Amino acid sequence: MDISVVMACRNSNKSALLMAVNSILNQSCIDFELIIVDDGSDVPIENIMKEVEDKRIRLYCIEAAGLGAALNYGISKAKGKYIARLDDDDVMCSNRLKIQHYILENNPKVVCVGTQIYFKTKSKCIRYKPFPLTHDLILKRLVQLKQGMAHTALMFRKEAFDAIGGYRIKGGGQDIDLMLQLSMRGELMNIGEYLNYYNLSSQGLSVMYPVNKFRAYLFAFNSIKEESLFDKFRNEIDKTILLLEKKVNRKRYFIPNIRKIILIIFVDIFGRKFDSDKYSFSKS
Repeated sequence: MDISVVMACRNSNKSALLMAVNSILNQSCIDFELIIVDDGSDVPIENIMKEVEDKRIRLYCIEAAGLGAALNYGISKAKGKYIARLDDDDVMCSNRLKIQHYILENNPKVVCVGTQIYFKTKSKCIRYKPFPLTHDLILKRLVQLKQGMAHTALMFRKEAFDAIGGYRIKGGGQDIDLMLQLSMRGELMNIGEYLNYYNLSSQGLSVMYPVNKFRAYLFAFNSIKEESLFDKFRNEIDKTILLLEKKVNRKRYFIPNIRKIILIIFVDIFGRKFDSDKYSFSKS
């Protein structure tokens, strides 16, 4: 088996989860497994998954441990040589796994490949601004604390993942550290095609100031600085560390997620119709 798709869930929305799972099961390639880790949901998702009958699915339930820890657990159970990611409320296009698999099979220097993504609401979707395609440009964005790849749309070599010790950050904010660590095992790459939908949920529009995420990012950047990595980006790394230190030391408070609100409104006004029927789950 070449591909293991690994998804972590906690208190998932039923319809969104089934749409995400269905988008995986309907991939144009069939040689893959789907590993779902229930990360301590208040109501276990086992009852939801009983509606899906597919031998490619393996479900594990663990005590709440955080996204990074749950993904580490799932990947430890994976049989594939490539690990594909998808969040439990996102959707992948039907040819995503096939294309990413082809890239990794034919580019041995590439350890991690992402795709371009759509932002989607319940009824509309729109293309997000393109991610850079090449290794150096992706790294430059990452060290500036900008989006260089979409975590939910990654496929990477399990061998490289194991070599870096998996997700070092057990909770949230683990994505940038993973990408920076993988970049030391080989090249990062983004495909120019739009092969994934990122869900802009209307839930959680008022959120706690994300100090824990900033701490996670600060850990990642201090780590690469202490190890004298990415010397050509030293100035950018120093600036990012100073910025993160300010964010970590800022007073915690609840704030409305203005950016998310604006994005949802923008997509609903200017986006094209998202064909939810194409991805909706129907029991056979």
